[in-house]
Amino acid sequence: MVVSGATGAVGQNLVPAILRSEDFTLVGAIGRRGLGRDVALVLGLGEPIGVTVAANLEEALGGREADVLIDFSVAPVAAVICRAAVEAGIAVVLGTTAVDPGAIEEIGRTALERGVGVFLAPNLTIAGQLMIRCAELTRPYFGDVEIVEAHPPTKRDAPSGTAQETARRINATPGPANTEDQTERGLPQARGAVLGDVRIHSLRLPSFYSRHEVFFARPGEMLTIICDQFSTEAVVGPTLKATRLILGERGVVRELPGLFDPD
Repeated sequence: MVVSGATGAVGQNLVPAILRSEDFTLVGAIGRRGLGRDVALVLGLGEPIGVTVAANLEEALGGREADVLIDFSVAPVAAVICRAAVEAGIAVVLGTTAVDPGAIEEIGRTALERGVGVFLAPNLTIAGQLMIRCAELTRPYFGDVEIVEAHPPTKRDAPSGTAQETARRINATPGPANTEDQTERGLPQARGAVLGDVRIHSLRLPSFYSRHEVFFARPGEMLTIICDQFSTEAVVGPTLKATRLILGERGVVRELPGLFDPD
């Protein structure tokens, strides 16, 4: 497999897990830090493994073959690398969020033509998935819902992919009508972004890592679902499981049956 974003926040936990595994082989690493150096040395893992950090997929492969590309880079880079991967017949697990929808459509068409799958994964944590499922279960009983998500100022997209996926799933679940918002004065943006019937508020402050709160309200009561993530360690297991499952898919998929089932 090839990891894009190998020297980033997720790659620092993902690459060592791949190297420890018995059924995965890292054949390529793409990143912005440590270009041309052995990825194991860049990450401080000890002995070199013969895989250098490259700037693009062709350079990363160096004539070798790969079954899956895992991408945790940044949106503009991810679009280019994932397109190159599917054109080469390599399946993709796309953990990067905010990739242009038009690029996703193009990548999906190419993936179908090449007979490979692309998994769009806005959240690859067990806690995040349980939060989304709880929101779906709650929606039929509550008409009013708003989401607050908090990340450090270094996060480049807003709202987060997790917040948008949560809103998408809430909007797809039938429920009561929401209460009319009668706000007339002030700063309209203070009420947040609107996705369907869900408002999303994004905080960007130091000391946050990843926090999502889903507020459901009805007259006289409120239910709040909170999900905190403190490191990228939680992403590793589901990501590696997704690389196995995506090999059986074709085109763009948003769900992989069994991915978050207990092992």
